[in-house]
Amino acid sequence: MKTFSFETDMICLSIGSKNSFIKIGTRETGTIFNLEAPIFEIDMKHLGGEALRFSGIENERELANGGKEVKLNFELDTSDEIQVSVYLRYFLHCPFIRYRYEINAKTPVMLTKAEGKDNIKYTGFSSKFIKDGLTEIQFSQFNPNVHSFNPNFDKKTDGELTLGCRFPGPTILLENESYCCLLSYEHGAEYPDSYLGFNTKIENNYLHIDIRAEKGNYYHGEILNTTHSFISPWFHFAICSGDKDAMFKHYRTFLLKYICENQESRKPYIFYNTWNYQERNNYFNGNKYLDSMKLDHILKEIDVAHKMGVDVYVIDTGWFNKTGDWLVNLDFFPDNLMQVKQKLDEYNMKLGLWFNPTVAAKTSEIYKSHPEYKITQDGKDFCNEIWETEESYTMCLASGFSDYFIEKMIQLNKDLGVTYFKWDGIGQYGCNSPLHDHGNETNTPEERLHCYSYKMGMEMIKIVEAVTLKCADVIVDFDVTEGGRFVGLGFLSVGKYFLLNNGPYSMDFDLPEKFEAATNKVAVNLAPYTNVFFFPGPSRSRICRQGVRYDSFVPSILFLAHFLPDAPRLSQNNSLASLMLGSNGIWGDLLSLNESDIKVFSDALNKYKLVGEHITSSYPVTRGFIGSSPEIYEKVNYEEAKGLVCFFTKSKGTYVHITGKINIKEFSHIDGADNYEITLDGRLKIIVNLDANDARYVFVF
Repeated sequence: MKTFSFETDMICLSIGSKNSFIKIGTRETGTIFNLEAPIFEIDMKHLGGEALRFSGIENERELANGGKEVKLNFELDTSDEIQVSVYLRYFLHCPFIRYRYEINAKTPVMLTKAEGKDNIKYTGFSSKFIKDGLTEIQFSQFNPNVHSFNPNFDKKTDGELTLGCRFPGPTILLENESYCCLLSYEHGAEYPDSYLGFNTKIENNYLHIDIRAEKGNYYHGEILNTTHSFISPWFHFAICSGDKDAMFKHYRTFLLKYICENQESRKPYIFYNTWNYQERNNYFNGNKYLDSMKLDHILKEIDVAHKMGVDVYVIDTGWFNKTGDWLVNLDFFPDNLMQVKQKLDEYNMKLGLWFNPTVAAKTSEIYKSHPEYKITQDGKDFCNEIWETEESYTMCLASGFSDYFIEKMIQLNKDLGVTYFKWDGIGQYGCNSPLHDHGNETNTPEERLHCYSYKMGMEMIKIVEAVTLKCADVIVDFDVTEGGRFVGLGFLSVGKYFLLNNGPYSMDFDLPEKFEAATNKVAVNLAPYTNVFFFPGPSRSRICRQGVRYDSFVPSILFLAHFLPDAPRLSQNNSLASLMLGSNGIWGDLLSLNESDIKVFSDALNKYKLVGEHITSSYPVTRGFIGSSPEIYEKVNYEEAKGLVCFFTKSKGTYVHITGKINIKEFSHIDGADNYEITLDGRLKIIVNLDANDARYVFVF
């Protein structure tokens, strides 16, 4: 019997053992779990499960992030035509494994839906039933009152589990007094919509948990052969000693260092984006959004951004001649952005550009060559003006269009030196065309619609993987400032999120477009889609600080948000303290800032860069909640005595925070506190005096 096994300093794993698919455990607790084999419906039959037999290793490779990947092949007892492969990744100092499946066939077979719905069980395990031990971690709850995605932790009741329940996740946590285990899948959707989900049941005092396809994972009749495989999402499993806090620390490190091979998206760069100035020009000055897309203006902004400490300068919508072609608008930038790139290079800054990867202008070369790539729903296509540029069709990523966009991104990296791609406007829903890779005329429009919504997210991941493989310095940032987006763990395996724009709109608070003031009977007009939080002050920073809600299990560096640099100083304090917790974004009217404003940001960000990587990797300690008095965040590398403590308040007062124990031998000084002392047991007692609605950032060196 063929077997495969390995041990790290945290886990041991074996494959090919009798009566198990993947056996994984921890030597520290002696706990072992059997991860179950997948089951697929192929040619109207259930295949997999106990009929899978390990047949050997095809290849093994070192990963760029220090891990290893091995491809493990399995055969079916019932067929030698079908091969199931498991791509398994593991890491030396991490309790997580990451795995996915690939299925192909020597002679063509079909994925089928005998009962009219997806029929795949991907993975699962059983554990002795633990009272109050199961928590669903919801990643993508969209909260309209802050106009942002937020996480939520839902502990399942014994009654729910006894009856059996289904829920989207994408993560579950199972804990008892001695160990904790975690299971996740990498896909995404706005909760509670989902394309995969968890199922639970209790039998003989054992809790069984598995992950199954819910909808859209494939279409009925999808052919598998030597040239077309079914590739599943990735799954994570981990087991460690200790409670959920111990697991969350491991999970946070896994998502920061190990889930993504390309580490550029994890680095604490400071980003500037031109969009807010374009908005101001439109809303406040009555100009067009693209009126500021002028070479002279951009060059002057880059000078200011450099003085402030910005690392990545992003030109938002309007830099291009038309979507699809994505060539520089030579009316705005006659030198094809050469002076912009030259100045950025002189300052050691990176160039970023805005894209919507799902649109192509009517006269673009890609649309004229492949009009069949456009999205249609019930035969109707979608064509709209894109930010004062030519009308564009919405294009389907689950078609050959995604391969075209891969080449376009690689070309722009090579020709213009673009290393930051801001992706915007990508809705998850909308295509039921029978001409693409998500179904044909034999499938119902609803099935094609669901399959598109599933596959477009997988294509987004594929695009970024392909681009970063050839362009290692590229970062892709996916704008999820609206609901209905592909939000989950999937995209975080390759990039980061632009979490929110300016916060809520008037419509989020049920404000009518027009209303009559009761006091003077004067009609008041409200633009229902206008952002509420355009203006400096602590309110906007509170709204845009939503990324910290994830930071206990997903690093906040993966949730970009932009803060205003405008005076007064109280607003600047709130902006700086907020963005240095991981959001790392600035926008606004840079040319209106005076030298004092610029110096405030320059001084703070130069200090931040001395400890930015330590802040990013440090597990957060939090007191209070957003808007409380006080609201405190401690992100300190205790061993190296480097990090940051941020204070926020609504009420004026003196606030004291005592940190965790630090390595006093490495400690040098604190910057930003009104007073501090070192306690007898090696902690820092930090004291700050704050005015109402003020904030303070205190660096530990």
